[in-house]
Amino acid sequence: MNAQKIARSAALLALMAALIVPHGTAQAAAQAPGNTDFNGDGYNDVALGSPNYPGYPGTNTSGLMAVLYGGPDGLTNSRHVIRPAPGCTSWGPCARWGQLISAADVDGDGRTDLISRGNYDMQVDSWTAQGVTTIERRVLGPLGAPWRLAGGQFDDQPGTDIVGPIRGSYWFRVGGWYNRDANAIYPDLDDKSYINHEASAATGDIDGDGKLEIAVVASRYSGEGEPGPHLWLINDPHQAPVKLTVLGSPSTCASPPSHGQGCPKADSEVVMGNVNGDGHTDLVMLTPSTASLQVWYGRATGPSPAPGYSVDLSSLATGAELGPGLAVGDVNGDGWAEIAVGAAKATVSGHSEAGAVMVIPGSANGPVVKRAQTITQDGIGPIGGSSLPDPIREQSKPGDHFGQAITITDITGDGRGEVIVGTPAKNGGSGMLAVLHGSATGVSTVTAQAVHPSWYGLNSTQANFGEVLLK
Repeated sequence: MNAQKIARSAALLALMAALIVPHGTAQAAAQAPGNTDFNGDGYNDVALGSPNYPGYPGTNTSGLMAVLYGGPDGLTNSRHVIRPAPGCTSWGPCARWGQLISAADVDGDGRTDLISRGNYDMQVDSWTAQGVTTIERRVLGPLGAPWRLAGGQFDDQPGTDIVGPIRGSYWFRVGGWYNRDANAIYPDLDDKSYINHEASAATGDIDGDGKLEIAVVASRYSGEGEPGPHLWLINDPHQAPVKLTVLGSPSTCASPPSHGQGCPKADSEVVMGNVNGDGHTDLVMLTPSTASLQVWYGRATGPSPAPGYSVDLSSLATGAELGPGLAVGDVNGDGWAEIAVGAAKATVSGHSEAGAVMVIPGSANGPVVKRAQTITQDGIGPIGGSSLPDPIREQSKPGDHFGQAITITDITGDGRGEVIVGTPAKNGGSGMLAVLHGSATGVSTVTAQAVHPSWYGLNSTQANFGEVLLK
């Protein structure tokens, strides 16, 4: 099956790496890549959302999801596009499809399924020998649309759950559909405070027990003054009341330097991945307003309350330039995941908000910022540098927002992740993907793809290709 082929590729890479590592050089065990192989051909694919894509004429529909198929040389010109049907006329459940996408084997057939959300609907599409079929669809009320969704096992019961944070006008919950139940469950939280103004969320198995945890950045009202952003970890969203473990709060911001603490802000973004190669998933938080990056390392007993790694990123980009793109994945195949940080508003070659991406190598001791690679559409190397290797072969333009969204996925099957960068405002809003190939030394300075939506017959200047990427 597809997952077996991907796992064999990772295992072969790990064996080869073990044979060529010089004596005395430490290397982490290679981690099997995440499975985003939707069509079952053995290569991971790239899924993206285009929520502003115009609907069919005469309808109130908008948005689409596209799965771009991977191959040994990168993205191919084959794809599958999912749009609201022409007969879908209600604005609510037919609008902004693709504003949120995730992936999991929902039906248990061994293949990865696409989970997506529009304004007021959620659906799951499955790739089978007979074609692509919608196997789940839920029409949600205006206050019942999760702002993040993830599939996997979150509770003690076997089967795939679809879970995420949800908010109403005066309440906040975490929950969803467990074991394909038709009814969503959103248990009360153990914190009865008014929580709202969510910022980010991520899922992963931090403690290695086979179940997924959820990290959430959201604001908690204390009844006095402005709401305070918190970083919570949720171990079992199905168990009422849902326990919120605090990893960051306004009180942790009070001890300077704030970048050395778990100090979440309203613009904080979180992702998960194995940064230090110990087999446990780690939690990574980027906070643009403080130009800071923290890592909470996973372990069998859960992460420690304070981050195990923290760094000031202002040497790479200003806080005003950083974010929102953030991704974790092993680019060079050494078993330690790299962290890709977007700076979508960075000025490049005199062009404001052209955008850049910094890829920070991982190691057994955590990220190594001094070895970061800086990538723009003009080349790989210091911003403003001359004679830089330029595998993308595009030019930075004002307002392109290169780095608005990022994912790291091995689409070539060589055990090294490609850094895939969304540039949604390029060419007047048509957008673009830059596919930067992984290599033993990091992001390849030789091989890349500049992928435009016209490859796939998507020609609208409202495509914003690369605005939403599956991580």
